[in-house]
Amino acid sequence: MHINQSKTPELAVLARSRPPAVAGSGPVGDDEDMAGKPRGFESIRDMVLSMLVVGAVAFGLYAVVAWQRPEVQGAVRPAVDTAGVVDAVRKSGSFQVLEPAGLPDGWSATSAWYQDSGSTGALAGSVLHVGYTTPTGSYAEVRQTDGDPTYAVSEWADGGAVVGTVGINGQQWQRLESQSSGTKALTRTVVSRTHAEPSAKTFVLVTGKADWPELEQLAAALK
Repeated sequence: MHINQSKTPELAVLARSRPPAVAGSGPVGDDEDMAGKPRGFESIRDMVLSMLVVGAVAFGLYAVVAWQRPEVQGAVRPAVDTAGVVDAVRKSGSFQVLEPAGLPDGWSATSAWYQDSGSTGALAGSVLHVGYTTPTGSYAEVRQTDGDPTYAVSEWADGGAVVGTVGINGQQWQRLESQSSGTKALTRTVVSRTHAEPSAKTFVLVTGKADWPELEQLAAALK
């Protein structure tokens, strides 16, 4: 249909006042919306990328920490040769010692060492030490000496006083407990049967952070 612009001056003015169309463009309002969308998309994309980076770093830290756990990596400490240390003391003839043997699963030796009487000061005797982590995750140790028992109790059991006795494998052990720290200990004196001096005695002390049942279990393992 043909429209005569001369007969419709309003349409003619409107046609002349409108700007020329640009290919591919829409209304002015649509241009503003389209201009805003890329900025929003970029913000969302940046946020997602940031979350991915943070997640990757967190996962890496978790993997490093998890790898250090014993159940993942295995035992970190090398095996402690308690039998070797005990045998060396026995062969030296320093004094009669008892050896922990037959402890059930869950006990793990953490340390074993020997000091001769020349390096123990006021104790005035040699020392054999063997330490363990217990099945409950606590700690227990046995120390044996041919030195002064009174000094040994003051140093190794925080001066614990006798609070009772307990029979273990037919042997009587004294129970000691420190009033200052609560440290518990079991003690027994073993008379030598094979030492060069028949009257020689070994003072045995079992102590640690473990409670009575585990201390008694360690004492029962001494042979």
